[in-house]
Amino acid sequence: MTIKPKINTTIACRVAGMDKDRFNEAIAAGFFKCAPETIPGRARYFEPEDMVAVCLYRELMNDGLTKERAGHVACAVSNAAKQNPAAECISLVNDYFTGWGSAYPADGVPSFKEWGDVTFSGTDIRKVTTFNIAKLRKVIAHKTEVELSYHRSED
Repeated sequence: MTIKPKINTTIACRVAGMDKDRFNEAIAAGFFKCAPETIPGRARYFEPEDMVAVCLYRELMNDGLTKERAGHVACAVSNAAKQNPAAECISLVNDYFTGWGSAYPADGVPSFKEWGDVTFSGTDIRKVTTFNIAKLRKVIAHKTEVELSYHRSED
């Protein structure tokens, strides 16, 4: 059995390639709502599956999404990935009414050729954005191992 390390916010932000202070501000402001719980004065620890949301948040911010939108999408996709650990891809499905979108395993979303003939979760599909979660998990695992090896070599 492989041990999956929990990492603190400093290492998590280095893995994701983002500024720790800006990330903590996003959590405090309620833009990133799926951060692991902590109490004042204690470090926040991220498990590998939590890192999917952290990395997606940074990527979506780099793509130009607002902090609020990036946080919603990252958390929705990450939660769907946690609930479906075998899913290689997760799709965010946007309809014409709710605006924010909901995340599902990609293989359960109708093909674009079917969008005119079917509803999905009770409504029409406006657009679908698919995320390669299997690859992202591998990238996170590699970057985490690199960061932890730096940390171990400093001891």
